[in-house]
Amino acid sequence: MDSLGDKIVHKKIGRNTNLTVKEIMDMVDEVKKTYPDREVFFDGDEFAICSRKKK
Repeated sequence: MDSLGDKIVHKKIGRNTNLTVKEIMDMVDEVKKTYPDREVFFDGDEFAICSRKKK
């Protein structure tokens, strides 16, 4: 968890996925639309789409 303790994992992708980078970025965009007050990002360590509070 990040230093602020407010990271949310929205969707685990899995390392052996057949998804393209564009498909993953489209998922990130959907989460951004759903949570406009959060910073949305792909966490490479967790292989997941995550967000945290904007500073």
